[in-house]
Amino acid sequence: YCDPGFAGFAAFSFGAAHRKGMSQFGAKGRAEAGQSTEDILKAYYGDIEIAKPDLPDTIRTDKGEFDLDGKYLKGIAEMPASWPMEALKAQAIAARTYAMASVGWRTGNTDPGGRICTSESCQVWNSSKASSSSAERWHQAVEDTKGMIMLGKDSGEIFSALYAASSGGYNYSYTSLGHKTSGGWDTKCGSRECWQSSPSQAYESIGGSPW
Repeated sequence: YCDPGFAGFAAFSFGAAHRKGMSQFGAKGRAEAGQSTEDILKAYYGDIEIAKPDLPDTIRTDKGEFDLDGKYLKGIAEMPASWPMEALKAQAIAARTYAMASVGWRTGNTDPGGRICTSESCQVWNSSKASSSSAERWHQAVEDTKGMIMLGKDSGEIFSALYAASSGGYNYSYTSLGHKTSGGWDTKCGSRECWQSSPSQAYESIGGSPW
């Protein structure tokens, strides 16, 4: 099934990625191909609009209450700060959307009472990244998208903006809070035909995904 290319013993490990929402390596590849933040988000989340509604200034986490667009989002450790700015902005909007949906913010409930964990069970937060000078480009992406979240156009509501490092080049569609996301092949041709072409037209491959 998986030929290692040499004779002898080989071991293989397959992760259990959910393959829903934004592929982070795909977002990097799309940014490197010249796509905008909005292009990237629509590719993975479907018919959405980027809105700037009345969000709370703070967010409750399992490590305390932090400024939403300050210590919390600037400490999200989900994408390298060296990646293209359009990918970083897409990540910032996705992370803010995911966080607000997780704590219970809704267009009809702008004062949520929930809290979000700071581990990979939710989205990873790191106190050092929130203040590190090496994360300056990530901090800039948070500032440039301050207050922005995604709403489903048909539902008019926030949704759970799932994302992961890789989907292997194919994303599953999913429904959250009345919004249905995009699915399908994450390639330039929009199908499997160019997934393994040479050079590969898969956005994850363009972005340098090791998977």
